[in-house]
Amino acid sequence: MESTLVKIGINRYNGRMIPRKMHRTLCSALDNFRIVMLNGARQSGKTTLVRKLADERGMDYITLDEPDKLEMAQNDPLNFLAFYAKKALVIDEVQFAPQLIPYLKMAVDEKNEKGMFLLTGSADFMRMHEITESLAGRMVRYTLYPLSNAELQKKTINVMDALFSENYLDLKSYGTLDAVLDTTIRGGYPEIIDYEHRLRDEWFASYVGSRIQKDILELKKISLSKLHLIKSLLQLLATYDAELLNYNTIAKKLQIANKTVLSYVELLEAMYIIKIVPSYHVNASLRVIKSPKIHFIDTGLASYLLNVNKENLLQNKDGVYGSLIENFAYSELLKEASYSNNSVNLYHFRDLRKKEVDIVLENRNGKIIGIEVKAKASIKKSDLKGMIELAKESKDTFDKGIIFYGGNEIQPISVEGFLFYCLPLGILV
Repeated sequence: MESTLVKIGINRYNGRMIPRKMHRTLCSALDNFRIVMLNGARQSGKTTLVRKLADERGMDYITLDEPDKLEMAQNDPLNFLAFYAKKALVIDEVQFAPQLIPYLKMAVDEKNEKGMFLLTGSADFMRMHEITESLAGRMVRYTLYPLSNAELQKKTINVMDALFSENYLDLKSYGTLDAVLDTTIRGGYPEIIDYEHRLRDEWFASYVGSRIQKDILELKKISLSKLHLIKSLLQLLATYDAELLNYNTIAKKLQIANKTVLSYVELLEAMYIIKIVPSYHVNASLRVIKSPKIHFIDTGLASYLLNVNKENLLQNKDGVYGSLIENFAYSELLKEASYSNNSVNLYHFRDLRKKEVDIVLENRNGKIIGIEVKAKASIKKSDLKGMIELAKESKDTFDKGIIFYGGNEIQPISVEGFLFYCLPLGILV
């Protein structure tokens, strides 16, 4: 039985067998590139997936979480590879030994075979370290996020691909708004998918208190006395979920320098805890100067930091409710984009008159889709002012406008000559 599971890239979590969509992508990459890099947050399932791939493809596996191997990789990278890389090799948590990079380059240039190395990292390796010798042309990079609902429900249709097709109105299979709320609070970390709320909170407390802080200490060399600032920042960022990120305001609240906030935010993004979402503009050169938004990669973690559960979320339908639902939609689309056939970038839109669109999807051809996220069951024309502005500003590149809402059927809505469609949020669960 085990060999069959390996062949289709199945991960086991708490007795459940959950295929990872990234498995097929990684197999193809190993067949075509010399080095494949898989990044992602701690506990997102990277190790389980790459060990399955190692077994399937006859690769050796080592992890730099083991102190003796880490010491050798850092202090004697040449002999480390000479000893361990006699055949195709998986190196888990490679970010702890950037010293390996030039020797990996030498090894693949000398042997020049496909699928020589599969690397994983719990931080964005290319952002965390200055690499003097580029691996361009030798390596391809992917991100493994926590479990998507498409993976949990074993769906065959990729929502991102469907949205960019002409068949997007055929997305008929969806759950209830109640299921959306359950999924939002639960998040997607594999180990705790089946945990009850109290146990998830205990897991998240440990995750924030030890795992994140351990990685920060090892990667950034921040003093122990500064770690409490990271935790305070993380909790404060949760209150800004799905909002514009104002570094000045955050710096004042934490009573630290702006550049310190910026440094810590970049660190949390590099560790795949948060995602800084740039603003969409038809002129790509102007996107970098617009205010970004913040989302958490995992809504379960955001819910924990906000100390909300399903009951008090429903009782207090304030900004937190809407923000978490928007974050849920964003994170599911982000996960689907990571293994879709379309190459898609995610943005948000806000013009000078503060008209906004929650999410903007742009594919490699420059076509864009506006996404509004509303938890309510009925949509008014006044809810679509931002979408209309985006459609007008984008002109020929605007493909369609979608409103994910709390209703239970697909509905058209016509505003100022534009036809948009309301799709149930339950499509994403």
